[in-house]
Amino acid sequence: MEQTSAPTALGNSISYHKDSIPDWTDAHICILAAEHSGNYSGPELVRQQLAKLTKHNDHLKVVDLGNVRPGNTVADTQMAIYDISHTLLSESILPILISSDPDLTFNQYRAFEQISRNVELCTVTQEFELRNESYFTKICTYEPNFLFNYNILGFQSHLVDDESISAFKKMFFHPVRLGLLRNRLNEIEPVLRNTDICSIDLNAIKTSDHPANKTANPNGLTSEEICQIAWYAGISEKMRSLGVFSYNPEFDIRDQSAQLTAQILWYFIDGYYNRKGDHPTLHKEFLKYRCALEDNTPDIIFFKSKRTDRWWMQIPNPRSLGNTDNNILIPCTYSDYQTATKGDMPDRFWQALQKL
Repeated sequence: MEQTSAPTALGNSISYHKDSIPDWTDAHICILAAEHSGNYSGPELVRQQLAKLTKHNDHLKVVDLGNVRPGNTVADTQMAIYDISHTLLSESILPILISSDPDLTFNQYRAFEQISRNVELCTVTQEFELRNESYFTKICTYEPNFLFNYNILGFQSHLVDDESISAFKKMFFHPVRLGLLRNRLNEIEPVLRNTDICSIDLNAIKTSDHPANKTANPNGLTSEEICQIAWYAGISEKMRSLGVFSYNPEFDIRDQSAQLTAQILWYFIDGYYNRKGDHPTLHKEFLKYRCALEDNTPDIIFFKSKRTDRWWMQIPNPRSLGNTDNNILIPCTYSDYQTATKGDMPDRFWQALQKL
């Protein structure tokens, strides 16, 4: 891809794959695309739109590795995504995958197998199921099991059966309906703050905002909401992998969906470069609060950052044998603290206890 003429354009700060693979050894983020069909018109349109957007950081180290050569079979292409993602993660480089196929989320997850013991995954989608050979089922049943938590954001109740919802909740995972998500969008930030992998299925966006939507769904997230979610994902200190799926240029109108997909990537990258190194284990600029609960439940200790006003709460680890250094810190919200001040246990605290 040729560099854009505007000096402030993001494309002038991205190293692209041209005649050879660019040097990615010092990169912070690497972009790649994968299509089983070998048709890369969709990712190329997204790249063109992303290159036009304005950069706001002079320290970008973003490399576009180009397109994954399709294998002889779908399994070959999936294995290539696994290998590339695993290599990048091993070098502490964040991969961004663009593809029409959300099933590649499974290969994003597998890439963490020998890297992290307890992985948290978040999928933004309009529907999910724990039956047949869906990638949700593959992730939840994969061995060895290194999945600690799985959040589903923005699903629509009229598209998901009760059995799948119930099965997710029995595993103490966290499916969030579209209506609840839209009413409490700011409370999704703590969810993403604790997430390692984010998979965004563009079909979760309503068709009026995302016309290249093969499901033609009149309901869904708005363009502003999905960009806010992408920014929350990018600013998360823990986030290490992003996938953006289901862009179909065949149904695009005046490149509207290509522009939106590019803006999702822009907000994620902007969030990444606005990370604050903000965690109770990384600095001491925190206010500490202790709340006593009813029914002889252990007190909850909250931490509020003086840098960002973000909140964490401490979960007592039953395996720590009294050693408070082994207790677990999870992101939370001010409303969780307000609940605890009334003597009630926040749902987020209870769900974390069940996983220990």
